[in-house]
Amino acid sequence: MTEIQGGLINGTNGVNGHHGPSPLRVLIVGAGIGGLTAAIALRQQGHEVVILEQSRFATETGAAIHLAPNANGILRRLGIFAEDAGANLMQRFTEYTAAGEKTRSMNTEESSKIWQHPWLLAHRVHLHETLRKVATSSDGKGRPVQLHTSSKVVDVDPATATVTTEDGKKLQGDFILGADGVHSVTRSKVPGGDVKPFGSGKSAFRFLMKRKVAQDDPRTSKFVQRPGELIIIYGADRRIVMYPTSNNELLNFVNIHPESESEASGDWNTQGNLEKMLKVYKDFDPAVLALLEKADPESLKVWKLLDMPIIPTWINERLALLGDAAHPFLPHQGQGGGCAIEDAACLAVCFPSDTPVAEVPARLKLYEKIRYERANRIQEYSRMAGHDLKDNVKMDSTYTKVGFPGRRPSADNI
Repeated sequence: MTEIQGGLINGTNGVNGHHGPSPLRVLIVGAGIGGLTAAIALRQQGHEVVILEQSRFATETGAAIHLAPNANGILRRLGIFAEDAGANLMQRFTEYTAAGEKTRSMNTEESSKIWQHPWLLAHRVHLHETLRKVATSSDGKGRPVQLHTSSKVVDVDPATATVTTEDGKKLQGDFILGADGVHSVTRSKVPGGDVKPFGSGKSAFRFLMKRKVAQDDPRTSKFVQRPGELIIIYGADRRIVMYPTSNNELLNFVNIHPESESEASGDWNTQGNLEKMLKVYKDFDPAVLALLEKADPESLKVWKLLDMPIIPTWINERLALLGDAAHPFLPHQGQGGGCAIEDAACLAVCFPSDTPVAEVPARLKLYEKIRYERANRIQEYSRMAGHDLKDNVKMDSTYTKVGFPGRRPSADNI
């Protein structure tokens, strides 16, 4: 990659270096799921890709992720089959009341016959590791992606596609992708992007548990009778979401509750408190409490669910945003990672291998035009799906337009 030190460009590449059709050099800020997927897709289009990641290694933490058909289909087209890394099929969706009454159960495996691709439940760590290996491996189509860790980006110049790292190094490409998450540095460089995420009013505890632990206890075994079953237990203003991952060997929990009832921050690695979590759900069915009591206090995390106003644009000259940097999602439809994967695929399609560097700004505008309305619409569906039962928001029980079963906003509320 072109490196600029002391204001002098070392090399002849970058926006000033070539003008005709040739592989582009792309700088990606952030090595999360969206950034790595974009890197793989652009690599397969024939481009040179460099990722700058601020951590020593962007290890996704212990949690699971939905790969609904919209996202899983894209990964498969890139040659990535998440089931090879332990992702399991989502086979059933069931709802309970806080008192333990089952209110709905549907066979999603049967429903999946209408989709082109299976709906999978994956371990984030395993998916992230798979994406990293595919991106940086010498095998596969295109040149390996260069992944630079401990490279915190502190400034971006959209006009010259130049990034500056914390240690003073400057790197230049033909365009920059800001895939640096909800607390994005790159977002401030697009018009109207100098905004901060805010608390949505809810926080969430999360943890993983061996499924066998729940199976072996007669009080809790009813929750793990079927493989691939996603369960939501609804209280008036709080809920518990649980589903299996890692070949149905682990259970993933996301326990959403009023923000005021736990000490959470915007960092989703904040240590949680087991006694506090049990207090938050003290009025739930004793079987549910017996299940929550099995959480490992050391691995329990809590974080504030952040939202953000829709920004007017995701692009500025040779800079484009992707994933949570552009449109952070509340988790109520499991589509945050999925939409980042969609962004990545769309971006790569807009940049075939023979793209002239002069066309970069126009093609970034095309990417935004394709993605902007869809991502913002799904973002709003996710907000509405998170409404409390006590709010009496009219919902129906059909699938949403992105495929997630649950409390979908009715037409009257859109």
